[in-house]
Amino acid sequence: MFKQETSKLHEELQRSQQEVKALLTEKSKEALELSDQIARLQTKVELVKKDEELIQKGEELVKEREALTDDVANSYMAGFEDVVAQASGIYPEMDFSQIGLGKMVVDWQLVDE
Repeated sequence: MFKQETSKLHEELQRSQQEVKALLTEKSKEALELSDQIARLQTKVELVKKDEELIQKGEELVKEREALTDDVANSYMAGFEDVVAQASGIYPEMDFSQIGLGKMVVDWQLVDE
C-alpha cells in the first residue's frame, strides 16, 4: 500500500512539474511578447520625439527666413532712400515725391509695377 501511495504521489508530482513547465513556457512567451511591445512603443516614442524636433526646427527656419526677408527689405528700402536723397542733392530742382517702391519706368514714364 505504501508503494501505491508513493507511486501516486510521484505521478502527481510529475503532473505538477509538467503543469509548472507549461505555465513557465506560457509566461515566458507572454514576457517575450510584452518585451517586443515595449520595444515597439519605445521606437514610436523616439519617432514622435524626432517629429517634434523636426517641427520645432521647421518653425525656427520659418522665423529665420521671415527675419532675413525683413532684413533684405529694410536694406533695400534704406538703399532706395539713400539714392533718392543723393538724386535730390544733385538735382534740387527736380520733384522726386512721385518716386517710390512699386514704381518703374516704362517708355520714359513712371508707372506702377
